[in-house]
Amino acid sequence: MDTSEYLPMFLAECRENLQELNLAVVRLEEAPEDRETIDSIFRIAHSLKGMAATMGFESMAKLTHKMEDVFELLRQRGTGLTGAVVDVVLACLDALEAAVDSIDADGAEHLDPAELVGRLGTLVRDQDDPDAAEPEPEAPSAPRLAEVGDGRVVLELAVVLAEDVQMPAVRAFQVLAGAAEHGDVLRSSPTGSGVDTFDGRLVEILLATEHGLDAVAAAIRAVPDVAEARVAEAAAGPDAEPGVLTVVGDAPVAGAAATAGPAGGRRSGGRQTVRVDADRLDQLMHLMGEVVVQRTHIEALSAQAEVPGLSQAMQELTRSSQALQAMVMQIRMIPIDAVLVRFPRLVRDVASRLGKQVDLQLVGKDTDLDRTVVDAIGDPLVHLIRNSLDHGLESPAERVAAGKPPTGVLTIAARHAGGSIAITVSDDGRGIDPARVAAVAERRGLITAEQGRRLDVRGAIDLLFAPGFSTSDEVGDLSGRGVGMDAVREKIRELGGEVTVTSVPGQGTFNEIRLPLTLAIVSALLVEAGGRPFGIPLQRVERTMRLDDNPVRSVAGQRMLVLKDEALPLRRASEIFGRAAGGGDEPDTHVVIVRGPERSVALSVSRLVGQRELVARPLPPNLAHEAAVSCAAVLSDRSIVLLADCDALIRTAHSTKARVDRVALAAV
Repeated sequence: MDTSEYLPMFLAECRENLQELNLAVVRLEEAPEDRETIDSIFRIAHSLKGMAATMGFESMAKLTHKMEDVFELLRQRGTGLTGAVVDVVLACLDALEAAVDSIDADGAEHLDPAELVGRLGTLVRDQDDPDAAEPEPEAPSAPRLAEVGDGRVVLELAVVLAEDVQMPAVRAFQVLAGAAEHGDVLRSSPTGSGVDTFDGRLVEILLATEHGLDAVAAAIRAVPDVAEARVAEAAAGPDAEPGVLTVVGDAPVAGAAATAGPAGGRRSGGRQTVRVDADRLDQLMHLMGEVVVQRTHIEALSAQAEVPGLSQAMQELTRSSQALQAMVMQIRMIPIDAVLVRFPRLVRDVASRLGKQVDLQLVGKDTDLDRTVVDAIGDPLVHLIRNSLDHGLESPAERVAAGKPPTGVLTIAARHAGGSIAITVSDDGRGIDPARVAAVAERRGLITAEQGRRLDVRGAIDLLFAPGFSTSDEVGDLSGRGVGMDAVREKIRELGGEVTVTSVPGQGTFNEIRLPLTLAIVSALLVEAGGRPFGIPLQRVERTMRLDDNPVRSVAGQRMLVLKDEALPLRRASEIFGRAAGGGDEPDTHVVIVRGPERSVALSVSRLVGQRELVARPLPPNLAHEAAVSCAAVLSDRSIVLLADCDALIRTAHSTKARVDRVALAAV
């Protein structure tokens, strides 16, 4: 059987199953008596082995088969996992993940399971009775229902796979494995040895079990691509008609040998899902962006034309295209749990290495955001989590001495905040010590001794964002290399977001990342300055006002806009972004208050054009860094507009002029 066409689905499902196994093993270490987790682990291992065997990856199948032995022993004894067992199982999962990545790269496993299989075998021998003799295998014989007299019932299962099932052999194996979890498979079609070549839709099983119909049916229906599962008690007497099922409970019944009725879709009440290549979603988003640009162009043209009914037709077109745009955006949205799911394993490994006790709390796992943001946010979050574990949370002894419980709390939370998403990483550890940060900064020549004596928490946090800065005295796997908070800030700014840190010494540290929900289409306030249009991300616009409505004062040579509750630095946008070639010196009439992570700035412009939805196009990094701009977009008149990088704008507000002309030329 040619399995190459199934490879993308195989890789995707392997990664999902390995992620679930990582979570389940860590969860079981914390709650050893959780039978549901134990059953889940065994079921996922079954699926992995079946898929690997069907696709011909023997090393993966051999390793997962040996892992099953450990999980089966765990299921029988129900004693939970010791630390040594967890370490070996997690090492196996790491090896399987590496094998999946290798298959994705060049089609080969590059996995030698011998060493890990040996370690698993040692675990099984250690848990088994060493004096127990290995039973001699008995030759299999054809079972008869009359031989089942030990209190178990015999069930007949008729399982129908979905019409669009892409891997029938894999799904059939999963069905057989799911049934085997609940008893002995007396007979099946396809058989266990013939399942590799199965390409039908009907799977029939005769099962001897102590479990009820509902439990067996639930296990079968949990297998993906199962459209229908019919379970009933088999007739065991010699006078019973063959192939006829006796109705028991509410389970649907039919002749086991009869052909199943048409499967009009997935199970009733279940959500139907379709796997789509990510590149297709990106292309769909690109085309949707073009529709937005053309719609804006048509809106501008229709405003100038006097055609009866055109205005109403344009409104309908706008409404429909906006609905389509919202749907396309929603398709790209995925739960942030896709990122958070890997952190329990990370926290467990790092905490174990550091000898710390950590209670990880994940909040808002169902919060949706753009797939592009999800793909990019993982590394910054890893930096923040490692910082909290290494520098923030104390050892159990230190916490007890400080009057805290020995187990520290690390919380990762996500929530929607207007048009943004806020992700926080907080701990109840020692917090940021300004004296310690000052001492390190003084040794490295970043500040003077006098500045160190005056350093407060806010100043200490600013130093932590300095490139190459680290408070660790030794270079290790977790810290000390000077790559951390500055890399986090740089990455978040590339995504159009901001990162802030607050801390209370002795109580903990709170890190917050704010990001736009999507990076593809940006809502922006369009303004003009120096004869050139610019866009300011709407989520960073605090408010707008007329320049004449508030007094302007000069303080130490700096222009300040005096408001009722504060005074803000006032900068001319034309001086920051530059003027268009041949652009006139139009007077500034309006002010845009741009919000930053710590402070705001007042930006004076010559005209407020209005709110626009812009399709963002990235700039080359070397060009984007030369001015306070983050990306470019095309307006309805086909002209290019640059979008302001608000954080860089505030940092460079004192400059007389940024070099923007070369950036604008490159964007065209």
